[in-house]
Amino acid sequence: MLRKMTLEKNIPLAPFTTLGVGGPARYLCRAGDEAAAGEALDWARARQLPIWVLGGGSNVVIADAGLPGLTLMPAMRGRQVLQDAAEALELVVGAAESWDQLAAWTAERELSGMECLSGIPGSAGATPVQNVGAYGQEIAETLVSLRALEMATGRRVEFRREECAFAYRRSRFNGPDAGRFLITQTRWRLSRRPAPLRYAELRAKLGERASPAEIRAAVLAIRRGKGMVIEPGDPERRTAGSFFKNPVVSEAEYEAVAERAGARPPRFAVEAAGAPAGAAVKLPAAWLIERSGLGKGYRRGRVGISSRHALALVNYGDATAAELLQLAGEITARVRDRLGVELRMEPVRMGFENELGEGSGAT
Repeated sequence: MLRKMTLEKNIPLAPFTTLGVGGPARYLCRAGDEAAAGEALDWARARQLPIWVLGGGSNVVIADAGLPGLTLMPAMRGRQVLQDAAEALELVVGAAESWDQLAAWTAERELSGMECLSGIPGSAGATPVQNVGAYGQEIAETLVSLRALEMATGRRVEFRREECAFAYRRSRFNGPDAGRFLITQTRWRLSRRPAPLRYAELRAKLGERASPAEIRAAVLAIRRGKGMVIEPGDPERRTAGSFFKNPVVSEAEYEAVAERAGARPPRFAVEAAGAPAGAAVKLPAAWLIERSGLGKGYRRGRVGISSRHALALVNYGDATAAELLQLAGEITARVRDRLGVELRMEPVRMGFENELGEGSGAT
């Protein structure tokens, strides 16, 4: 007997993603609490259906054929202050809360830890999956713990930060445990002391230190100038933001890229724990793409590279996932062939045969 769960059938999923591509969900459940999510998981397991998790839709490419089985959309909302001390504030946040609205809320209260991640679309519960980071901050620095349901059993589990296996754009939730857990709640610790600015572009604008509100405003201005803020009316708004990860390479590989490119690439320190052995340099993927000859504004029919940032791939009309991935493949091949570097996608692929198996954590 269904008590809390409501199922919908054959619901188009493209409108729930920032890229605007992908087919329908065979079954869709918008779970407002853990009880509804647990009931939906029980229902799908009893029928041996694949289970997919779709959060804010900002970091996914859904197959044109759609998703078989059950698509579960977490709808757990709410913010609760747990501890409010002189040095820091601890906050519990529902998985479906808007990340950027949360970043705005903390910056307005002069709480440091999320301000450099302003303007990033998607939900709060999805950010730990990829250890989202930007402009010198990443999720791993501020997250205290998270709560989740184990998809195979419905068992409630909790992970402390050190148990999440955070690395550069990685965690256990998109690594060894991809598709195993549904994140329902997150807990954060925000400092009342402004953190030193690590990102050169921000330091050039603001100096060594600034308030969280000032940093948020500067980050939004920079992102807007690069077409990385999703705004109504923008012809390039249908995007997943950065489509490729910045490659992490050794010093020897860096020198080889410089020789092939005929110029020395910008280089950034590898700050994330868990970087590959021997890694020393993070290369800007946007620089590699442009150096390969595929620059901003490049078009392939209904998809293309943003006119403002080479890392953003854009759906300019009623594009398909296949068209988007064909463009991504062209870019990847060009960078590999000309510069010897393999680019990796940031967005998660959902519904593509023989890639992710039955179910996937996603944003």
